[in-house]
Amino acid sequence: MYNIVTKISRRFYFVLLAMGMLWGMMSPKVFAQEVGGANITGKVVDQYGNPVSDVTITMKNSDFKVITGIDGVFTFQMKKGDVLRLSHPEFIHKEVKVNKLKNTERVFKVTLNEQFIKDKGTVSGPYEPKNKKNYLGSAATVYTDELSSMMGTTILSALQGRMAGLNVSQYAGARAHQIAANSRNDLIGAIPLFGQGFYSDNTEFSVGSRGNAPIVVVDGIQRELYSLDPEAIESVSVQKDALSSMFLGMRSSRGTLLITTKEPIKEGFQLSFTGRFGVQSALKTPKPLSAYQYAYLLNEALQNDGKDPLYSYDDFNKFRTHSNPYTHPDINWFDEILNKNAITQAYNLNVTGGNRVTQYFVSVGYQGEKGLFANPTDNDAHDTNLSYSRYMITSKVNINITDDFTAKVTLLGRVEDGNQPGVSYGNLLNSIYNTPNNAYPIKNPNGTWGGNKTFDNNLMSQSINSGYIKDSARDMVGGVNLKYDFGKFVEGLSVRMVGNVSIQNRSYVQRSKRAPVYAYGFDKEGKESYILHGATNTQSNFFNSVTSYQQMYGQIAVDYNRRFGKHGVKATLMSDTRQTLVNYDLPQLPSNIIGDVAYDYAEKYFVQAAVSESYFNRYAPGNRWGTFYAFGLGWDVSKENFMEDANWLDQLKLRGTFGKTGNVRGEKRCVSKFGRSENI
Repeated sequence: MYNIVTKISRRFYFVLLAMGMLWGMMSPKVFAQEVGGANITGKVVDQYGNPVSDVTITMKNSDFKVITGIDGVFTFQMKKGDVLRLSHPEFIHKEVKVNKLKNTERVFKVTLNEQFIKDKGTVSGPYEPKNKKNYLGSAATVYTDELSSMMGTTILSALQGRMAGLNVSQYAGARAHQIAANSRNDLIGAIPLFGQGFYSDNTEFSVGSRGNAPIVVVDGIQRELYSLDPEAIESVSVQKDALSSMFLGMRSSRGTLLITTKEPIKEGFQLSFTGRFGVQSALKTPKPLSAYQYAYLLNEALQNDGKDPLYSYDDFNKFRTHSNPYTHPDINWFDEILNKNAITQAYNLNVTGGNRVTQYFVSVGYQGEKGLFANPTDNDAHDTNLSYSRYMITSKVNINITDDFTAKVTLLGRVEDGNQPGVSYGNLLNSIYNTPNNAYPIKNPNGTWGGNKTFDNNLMSQSINSGYIKDSARDMVGGVNLKYDFGKFVEGLSVRMVGNVSIQNRSYVQRSKRAPVYAYGFDKEGKESYILHGATNTQSNFFNSVTSYQQMYGQIAVDYNRRFGKHGVKATLMSDTRQTLVNYDLPQLPSNIIGDVAYDYAEKYFVQAAVSESYFNRYAPGNRWGTFYAFGLGWDVSKENFMEDANWLDQLKLRGTFGKTGNVRGEKRCVSKFGRSENI
């Protein structure tokens, strides 16, 4: 019995050993087959760890694809060496190569980074992005990362030299308060006239497109440019041809600056903070002649004209040695009145989040700048330096009421304040340029302001004791955008409605006073003397509610977008009206009825036409309606059969547009205004 068991055991061990050796040789192949045939589960998240839905995942050299759900999870059949491609319009595309897939690694995580630059396959349009392959107009666009790279009180400082077709010129380094008739208020806030130094919300820049100040359209609403926080902007696009700006009707000649603000994310929560701190300084300030040099050259000039010299050798010596700073001063007014540097700072907090039903975006920002004027510590009563501050809040809420009905609600609030010396910074700067170093001392021995008959308004007194000019602006904008998709009934059909209300109030206060100056010297008996020069006046107080704006805008549009095999049709019929009230003036009531039809064959041949019937109430009866039109043709040569081997070429499209545009500037035209004056 024992022997039998032993033999059986030996045979059993031999069988086990043989099976083990066979398994050892086969196991790598079997495991690889098991992994290759297995469904591997993964999860896609953003840089904050939130799941990302609607990510399209494909395998290289395969037509099979999957799309992530709300939890970001996907399941794919993979083997070692496979390459997965992940794409999403709001994130940077990514490829992941499968190198190792062990049993413990069958659930893996892929992180996508948010794409701040939009998909280059789209072009900004007035109401929605356009497919770049089908677009016939002419446009140039810049995006968030470029706009945030420069500091400034407006987005214009970041647009200089960025886009062909937009001319942005900076002709001043400080903003000026807006004063009544020196501005043309086309919308809420003033629009700077191209090539002219007219006052506006910010008078540092002149903006031009096609020789005119462009119309600014923010998220489909015509608004002014300066009430926008650069951190809340997604992209800025300039439309440069008749076809792309035909929706403006009578003002289509002026060109269009399309601004798209940031949209809320569809899922999760994101919080971002941006802080910027900088120091500004003048590129170069003039280096004035010293008192000694000025006196020497002035004497030389007088002698060349056959006149007696003004300064003696003793005067030269006192100017050179600075032995008597009251009678022979040497004041570098640039150093005394202007600081070398000025602080600028900006802070922004963005919060966005949401789910499939509701998404929100809130942006809170602060911008502050100080000027280069010195403000000595002995002047504690008020700050007379140039300064600017702006507080702004922007909110946007998107609501998916149903699968077919969506609503967007936008609110904006802005508080803006500016300050400058009561004499105005322009006059003060001009005086600095025109005052030599030896003109007069800052203060006399008895503490009075220095001056003389020629220079009867002390520069330092103008800087710190002339009072101040303060201006302020308060803005509030609210808008609702509704869209219903009739795709269940008629494929490609949708209707949208837009309503917007904008209110702005501006005020301006000036408190100024001119201080007396005294010429210090000695009389015939050698006693000190102080001779009064210049005019003195009491403090003046001036307040002006400069402007009060109200604008109401309404729009309704029907869109149709559908493909029939190789034939693509897109049509829009839109009507809009706008009422603008400036103070107590008669309202402006521009209105448009616009039709736009586009057709393409196989996305190879394109044709588009647009027509606008426009109305403006400030023209004389019988001349208030105008008809404007534009059309374009396009040919994508790269899709022709003879270009199949040109793998190096993405797209080669020939296009051309032609149109008749309108140009109304918004003045009174046929309206006569009467005023009353008195002559005594």
